[in-house]
Amino acid sequence: MTQTNIRRMWLLVALTMLALSGCNQSKREEPLMTSTQISGSEWQALEKKRVVFGHQSVGWNILNGVERLAARDRVNLDIHEQRTTPAVEGISHFPIGSNGDPISKIHDFAAAIDAGAAQGADVAMMKLCYADFNAVTDARQVANAYIASLESLAQRHPNTSFVAVTVPLTAVQTGPKAWIKQLVGKQPSEYLENVKRAEFNTQLRERYLMTGRLFDLARTEAESAGKYCRAEVNGQTVETLCPELTTDGGHLNERGQELVATAFLDFVSSVAAKQVSR
Repeated sequence: MTQTNIRRMWLLVALTMLALSGCNQSKREEPLMTSTQISGSEWQALEKKRVVFGHQSVGWNILNGVERLAARDRVNLDIHEQRTTPAVEGISHFPIGSNGDPISKIHDFAAAIDAGAAQGADVAMMKLCYADFNAVTDARQVANAYIASLESLAQRHPNTSFVAVTVPLTAVQTGPKAWIKQLVGKQPSEYLENVKRAEFNTQLRERYLMTGRLFDLARTEAESAGKYCRAEVNGQTVETLCPELTTDGGHLNERGQELVATAFLDFVSSVAAKQVSR
């Protein structure tokens, strides 16, 4: 039997399994529920600090979650969009660069900071987007540029703590369709893209995790549903966005927004607390 006929035979088997798989898909284990509670001391620390956040689409998702959590807890946390010097305590944020062009975001954030966007700020953060990485992105080059810019900003603005943020993830194609693609030698959707995001995130973790200057957004997206969401790609395990947290495979739904916003607020409040002794 030729290789082509063997592949066709296995494809027929896979299609048969796909037709019979509907009853199995309903047996998925429900994820554990996780908390979105913010302590009173954390809110108090946040209310007294000035945070600057450069971002794009998933950043808006996170801030939407922050606003809902603040409203729920009846906390007056000021959130305002502006690229100028923060006038009051709270979160000052602005969009940076263009999606699909991570270097433009790095340069735009640096230009805004040097123009005064972080004057008097306690914490400044820059987040890239999942859309900035595809299957052929040079993730190492992007990470090197990101780190170099953050370190240069920290030297030019020593009174502000510059925090790195891992790049957000996407949900991957799963189930029989993904298995069939792998059977015929193809990678399911978003597998290779998340490999590139993992390469970027690994470099940021190696550089900043032990310093307390890393908000690990990717790890939060991969674990906040109460389980560890991952995929095996050519023998490598990579984190993925848990499907329970997304509306379209990349952006966060309300549950995802509030879970990630909780992690964001927990982290920022801890960084803010360190600034008191500065």
